[in-house]
This record gives sequence, structure tokens and C-alpha cells, in this order.
Amino acid sequence: MDIRSTEEDQNECRETRIDSWHLLYTQEDDKARAFLTAYLAEGLQREQTFRDNWRTLSAQIRFENESLLLKIPRARNGRRWERLLSFFRGSDAVRSFRQLQLMPSLGLDSPQPVIAGEARRRGFVVDSFLCYRFVDARRAEKQDAPLVLKAILRLHSQGYLRSDAQLANFLIRPDGSVVFIDFRLKKPRILSGLSKAKELDRFFRSCPEARADYANEEKVTVWLMIARYLGDFEFATRALKRRLRNKKRL
Repeated sequence: MDIRSTEEDQNECRETRIDSWHLLYTQEDDKARAFLTAYLAEGLQREQTFRDNWRTLSAQIRFENESLLLKIPRARNGRRWERLLSFFRGSDAVRSFRQLQLMPSLGLDSPQPVIAGEARRRGFVVDSFLCYRFVDARRAEKQDAPLVLKAILRLHSQGYLRSDAQLANFLIRPDGSVVFIDFRLKKPRILSGLSKAKELDRFFRSCPEARADYANEEKVTVWLMIARYLGDFEFATRALKRRLRNKKRL
């Protein structure tokens, strides 16, 4: 086995290479190696499975008396064009790990990353996983819209988008703090105002009550009006395509 580790504090990110695997982790070295061994042997104990299909595995697991959330992006690991891109940018799992690490520096809450791994063959990622600490929190509901909206606006003020800003992609801790889940941070390079407005419009469509809260507290910009028109057009186009497909099947 080829093993090389960085000499960093245990509370910070460490990196290790074990054969074809590249690991990032915040555990001790021995735990990271034990986790990879259990993963490869399919020996991780599942406590609850949230999704298990050809696209992804999302499950709560128990590893060394700790409750964790394991995600395996099966579709991304298998798509040819994703593999080609991975030669230059790495796996989605490793990028997500680094983004989870970034969130506290932005003043925002997200799950604590534990370990991520990617295996390469001829330079291309062929397998990957992400694992973070299970968050003891509830799903955000309509009455939480003002809190979630404030968190989204704070992220935008830092220059980032989260992608897929639906109410279902946020958790609420017992103390009322908002937790970002299932996100991919992006920094828009052009028309950032429109990009942020489109993300807000996406959130408003998942929680219409939030639109009124925003209108009461914030100035409705031209970008937001444009984003709403674009969103209406996009959803109308999708509905038309579905109707046409259904007609062909008849």
C-alpha cells in the first residue's frame, strides 16, 4: 500500500493516499483507513436508508459508535462525461467535502464533514463517497421560511449560490439555526445579480409564503422580476413537453 499523510492538526482536514484512493478526512488516520476498509467490504452498518437507487445512496450509518450520513453519487460516478470532467476537477464527493469545510468561514451552518474518498483509474474518478456527521435537526417547514430566506441572503452576500434552493434542502436545529444540506456552492462569474435572483425565485416557488416576507423586508429588484418571468417560461415549457410526450404514448 502507498500511504502518504499530511502532518496537520487532527481537527483540520488531512489527506491520505491508499492505493488508488485519495481520502480527505477530519478523523484520526487509523479511523480513516478503517472506514475505507469497511466501505470497500460493504461492511458499514446502516441504521436508516433515505435513498437507494441507481442515482444515489443516502443512508444513516453507525461507525465506531458515531452516527454518520453516507452518500454515494452512483450516477455521477458512472457517467462518462462526469468521469472525463473528473480528470480535471476531481469527484463531486471531494468537492462537497471541501465546501462543507468552507461553510463555517462564511458564517453559515452545515453538517460537519468526516471523510470523503475518490478512486481513480488512469486519472479518471471511477468511485467516490462522502460522509458527514448526522445532524439532529428537523426539516424546515413553511413557518421557517423567514429564517431560511435570511440564510440564503447571507450566502448571496458572500458571493455564493447554493443551487437547488428548495425549502426541503434546509434543516432547523432545536436552537432555531438554519442548516444547509444537499448544496453545491457556486460563484457566478457573469450576471451575478440575475443568478442570485433566479435562486431566490426557485426558493419562492418551493415556499410561496416566503415571497411576501421578502417583499415586505427587501426591495424587489429588476433582476428578481426578470427571474420570475424566466421561471414562469421554464415551467411552462416543461409542462408543454410533458403533455407532448404523453400524447405520443397514447
